[in-house]
Amino acid sequence: MSSLELFYDLVFVVVISELTSYLAHDVSLGGVLGFVLLFIAVWWVWIGGTFYTERFETQDLSYRAFTFLDMLPIAAMAVFARGGLGETSAGFALSYAAARALITFMWVRGGYYDRAFRPVANRFGVGFCLSIALFVVSAFIPAPWRFVLWGIGLFSDLFTPVVTLRIQSRLPRFSTTRLPERFGLFVIIVLGETIVEVVQGMAEARPLSAAAWLNGSLGMGLAFGLWWVYFDFVARRKPKAGIWWSFSWNYLHLPLLMGIAATGAGVLNVLASRNEVLEANVSWLMAGAVAVALISMGLIELTLRPGPDEPTKQPVSFLLKVGAGALALALGFGGVLRPEVLLVVLILLVLIQMVYGAYVWFRPFDPGVKPEED
Repeated sequence: MSSLELFYDLVFVVVISELTSYLAHDVSLGGVLGFVLLFIAVWWVWIGGTFYTERFETQDLSYRAFTFLDMLPIAAMAVFARGGLGETSAGFALSYAAARALITFMWVRGGYYDRAFRPVANRFGVGFCLSIALFVVSAFIPAPWRFVLWGIGLFSDLFTPVVTLRIQSRLPRFSTTRLPERFGLFVIIVLGETIVEVVQGMAEARPLSAAAWLNGSLGMGLAFGLWWVYFDFVARRKPKAGIWWSFSWNYLHLPLLMGIAATGAGVLNVLASRNEVLEANVSWLMAGAVAVALISMGLIELTLRPGPDEPTKQPVSFLLKVGAGALALALGFGGVLRPEVLLVVLILLVLIQMVYGAYVWFRPFDPGVKPEED
């Protein structure tokens, strides 16, 4: 991973922070849906830059110049993100269109110089330009039609790579080590925002009571547990051979990242609560966010290849995460839990995964899984 990639990711730290703050201040159903819409746009910009770098990275001046130019509209997305579905939505739409236009130009330019990739680049150009046009037009029409065009545009963005998978399967494969490393770094960025929300909630709590210290510690513990589970069960392993497995591995990270970011917004609301029991919408946000994160990690595990010394059993590990996610969702129906009780139960559901991981890693090894061939 180059220092330029790390520098490029810094701008996403700011964007994710703004999106988390947006959700933390509006935990209604509309706020959640708005968060999802904005997060997909931000994630897709990161995906475009990340996969372009993996396919065509050079160290020449043009690559550095384009990377910097792309960071400018991404920074503008951060500026407009907090009011991204309100008064600054037009600015967010134009910023997204500018970021995507630069990335799309880079893809088409790559296809111009690489004839084998040209059919993919041409399809990217058509599908992505349709989305760019829809976002530009949306800036000049009122809501709710503005957001309808966003939805159509994002669908075009997300679906366009699907029609190129057969062609991409004949191209040189992406690195099986660099991409997991890049995705792991993005997970760290989002987890970092959860820590920021915990600290912010503690800083705003007045007076700083024992309950606030307890809930803040539990919030940190929940973030630490999600880190533990992802990097023990997911990040250390490669996707299975085959373009559809890689595609699924990639897209399943989207709900995972949204779930982790929403967890941070939920913890901030828990720390800000002055009631003995949580409001129903805060309980739903916390329970739903952790559930989405756990279930997503379980689904991602299904796309991973077993190694020669892999101690985990895929069906067991998958069912533990899905079962814990279902129990987390059930907590949302309660709506009468005390903040510390909700956090403790959620941590216990994450702890189940951690205990299983520790058990299989430290028991005597029983070789029985053959490594999957590339």
